Amino acid sequence: MTIDQMKYFVTAAKCLNFTKAAEILFITQPALSRQIANIEQELNMQLFVRTNRQVRLTPPAEILLEKFEKLYNDYNIAVADAQNSFQGLSGELSVGVLEGAYLGDLFPGVLKYFDEYYPNVKINLRTYSFNKLINKLYENELDIIFTLLFDLKSREMLKYKVIEKTCDHIVVHKDHRLAQAKFVKLSDFKDDTLIIVSEEDSEESARLIIDACKKEGFTPKVRFASSLSELMLWVEAGVGVCILDTRNSLYGNSAVKFLDVAPLSDPSMTMAWNEAHYNPMKKVFIENFVPSVETENSSK
Repeated sequence: MTIDQMKYFVTAAKCLNFTKAAEILFITQPALSRQIANIEQELNMQLFVRTNRQVRLTPPAEILLEKFEKLYNDYNIAVADAQNSFQGLSGELSVGVLEGAYLGDLFPGVLKYFDEYYPNVKINLRTYSFNKLINKLYENELDIIFTLLFDLKSREMLKYKVIEKTCDHIVVHKDHRLAQAKFVKLSDFKDDTLIIVSEEDSEESARLIIDACKKEGFTPKVRFASSLSELMLWVEAGVGVCILDTRNSLYGNSAVKFLDVAPLSDPSMTMAWNEAHYNPMKKVFIENFVPSVETENSSK
């Protein structure tokens, strides 16, 4: 049975008058009678008892009316919701932000735009560390992510835009012996414990930092953290030193000091998405994200 046939049956069953039902359906009365006959033949049951004076439902037709009316209404609601989502009138957009990153000053413009022009679109903001962020983007659990450029360049199938150039700093506790230094080298910390996110969380971050240390002639004493949040806690507690960018939320925290160092990587804050996954609101968000775009590229 087709959706149209379900509509014909429900309308006729509620009207109990084929002429009136045909008018509502914008078809002729004979055409409606033929459709009802086809439905009865398909279901192998009589649905209507028609006499010269009245039309009434058979017991099985009363059961079908209750069920089919709900099914038909659910169908119409589902189609309307899908059309609204496709037209950008409703739906959801899931945005992931690298944990520890401070982006509060970058979002008001685009969120205000959605609130004004797409009030029925629900924007979900989530924070994750490096690999979780990437994996959820690939798995279509996130539509857009904000992370550091070095962790995107070797990724396949991703498009990205740099939204702000940032640089590396060596971060130490305020009581560290070099906390007041204006400029430092990695080799100044060869005797310190260097806290790095684990390779399971970001293989690229760990590799870049360890390779930079070796280029300066030493193998660092490393303590691996399972995530950026854990790394930040260790440094804030004075357990070791780490390398963070200027968009990290510890920047300006009185418990630590961000020390200038020669560039180790490009940690620029970057917006990325997977074009293989469709969401009409993704394009709207990207086009209306207000910070100036310095670079646009795609991975190999």
